[in-house]
Amino acid sequence: MRWLTWLLAIHCGIPFWVMAECQQLEQGDAPKTSQALTIRHILFETNNVFDLSEPGTFWLHRFANSTHTITRENTLQQDLLFTEGTLLNYAELAETERLLRSRGYLREAHVYVSHYCAESQQVDVTVRSFDNWSLLPKIDFKHEGGSTEYSLGIAEDNLLGSGNQIQLDYAKDSERTGFLFSFASPNMFGSYWSSRLQYADNSDGESYAIALDRPFYRLSSPWAMGLELNKGKDELREYQRGEESNRYNRRQQWLQSYIGFNLRTSEQSAQRLLTGFRLNDVKFEPNNDTISGLPENRDLSALWLEYQWIQADFQKLYQINQFNRTEDINFGWNFVLHVARFSDWLGADANGWQFRAELLKNWTLWEGGWLLTEHSIQQQQLSAHASRNQFSSHWLLIHHLTDRSSLVGRLQLDIGRNLYRDELWQLGGDNGLRAYPLYYQRGEKQWLTSAEYRHYTPWSILKLFDVAFAGFVDVGRAWDDPWSTEQASEDILFGAGGGVRLLSKYSSRGTMIHLDIATPLRREDGLDSWQFRAMAKRQF
Repeated sequence: MRWLTWLLAIHCGIPFWVMAECQQLEQGDAPKTSQALTIRHILFETNNVFDLSEPGTFWLHRFANSTHTITRENTLQQDLLFTEGTLLNYAELAETERLLRSRGYLREAHVYVSHYCAESQQVDVTVRSFDNWSLLPKIDFKHEGGSTEYSLGIAEDNLLGSGNQIQLDYAKDSERTGFLFSFASPNMFGSYWSSRLQYADNSDGESYAIALDRPFYRLSSPWAMGLELNKGKDELREYQRGEESNRYNRRQQWLQSYIGFNLRTSEQSAQRLLTGFRLNDVKFEPNNDTISGLPENRDLSALWLEYQWIQADFQKLYQINQFNRTEDINFGWNFVLHVARFSDWLGADANGWQFRAELLKNWTLWEGGWLLTEHSIQQQQLSAHASRNQFSSHWLLIHHLTDRSSLVGRLQLDIGRNLYRDELWQLGGDNGLRAYPLYYQRGEKQWLTSAEYRHYTPWSILKLFDVAFAGFVDVGRAWDDPWSTEQASEDILFGAGGGVRLLSKYSSRGTMIHLDIATPLRREDGLDSWQFRAMAKRQF
C-alpha cells in the first residue's frame, strides 16, 4: 500500500517523503517522545493577501491578489533561525515566528512541527506565512490661506516578494518643493545586515540618510554592529493654547557608529555591552514665520557605553495595542544603562556627561488582565551649563471584559528640568487630551490619565478595514514653559468623547484610522465646544 500513499501525496502536491512513514501533526501539537529530534525538512506554505474562498470576496480582492507578488520562499528562508539537519529547538521556532511577524510585509506567520517520523526520530517544520498588501499610493492635498500644499508618492514594502522597500515622493508647500527617494532592506542576502538609503532634493537644500546595521537579531546573537549617517532639515512649529505662534527651521547632522557584544546568554536572557561614538550637531534658522526667537544651537557629540539586560518571556496576545492581530508581548525584565562622555575634541559645545536608564516590564495580573509599564530617567551635565534632567513613567492597564470588549486605563508622568526649547512636552490632540486642539499645553512637566472602553466588532468594510469603537475620558495637565510669550493655560484639563477605529488589517503599514469626536469638560475662551479629529496611528 506504500505506492498508494505516494500517489496520494503526488496528487495533493505533497512531496512523497513527507507522507512516507511519518505522522502528520496538527498545528500546535508536539511529538510524544523524550528523545532529541532532528529537523529533516523545512516546508513553506505562502499565502496571498486575501483568501478568495472566504464569503464576501469579489473582483477587488481577486485583482489585488493577481497584482501582488507573494513573498518568496528564499526571503522567508533567510529569516529562519534554524536549518535542516539541526536539532529541533522549540524556542528557536517561536523566536523565528516572532521575527517573521515583525516584518511589515507579513500579516501573520506560524512556524510549527507538522510531521513526525518515529523510526528516524526526525521532524518536518512548516513555515506558514500570510502576506500584507504592500503597494501603497500616497496623495495629500491642502489649500488654505491662498496657498496650496500637496504631495504625491508611491511606496512598495515588498519589492517583487523580496521584503525590500522602495518609496518615491514629490511634495510642494509654501516653503519648499522637492522629491524623495528611499530604499531599505531588512535582511540583505540572508546576512541579517539591514540597510537604508534615503535622499531628498528640495528647493532649499539636500538631505540624506544612510544606515547599515547588523542588530542583535536574536537573543543569542554574539555581536552587533552599525553605522548611521543623517543630514536633514525640517520645519518646527510652536503653539500657544492650540494656536500656532512661531516657526523656524532645524538643521541636523548626525553620525553614529557602534559595536556590541553578547556578554552572557541563557535560554531566556542575555546581557550585552555596546560602545560607540556619535556626532550630533543641531542648528536653528529663522524663516518668514519666525516671530519669537529660536532655540539655542547645540552640539552633543560624544563617546558612549551601554549595558543591556534582556529577558525573553513572550506571550501571543490580542486586543492590546491593536485589534484582530497577533501581538508579541514580552513579560520579561528589560533594562538599559547608557553613559555618554561629551568631548570638545569631537566638536561638542563643552565636556560633560550624560546618564540614561530605561526599564520595561509587563505583568499578567489575572486572566484577561495585564499591566504594561515603561520608565526612564536621564541626566545631562555640560561644564558651565545647567544640569538637564528628565523622568518618565508610563503605565497601561488592560482588562478584557469579553473577547470583543475591554477596559483600558492609562497613566503617564513626564517631568523635566532645563529641557531644550524644541523638546518640551506637548499635550492635546493626538498627544493626549483628545478634546483639545493639538499642542494646547506645553511645558517641562506633564501628566495624563485616561480611561477607555473598547468594543471590537465582527464587521469589516469590504474586507479592507476592521471596525472597532471607543469611548474615553481624558484628564491631564502640562505646565512650566520657560519660553511662553503669553499667559498660557496651565489648568487641569478634562475631556470626554468617542470614536471609530478602522484597522487596515491587510496593509503592510498596519495603520489604524482614528475618527474621534470629543468635548472639553472645562470651558475656556476661544475653545470650540467640540473637537473632530481624523488621524492615522499604529495603536488603538
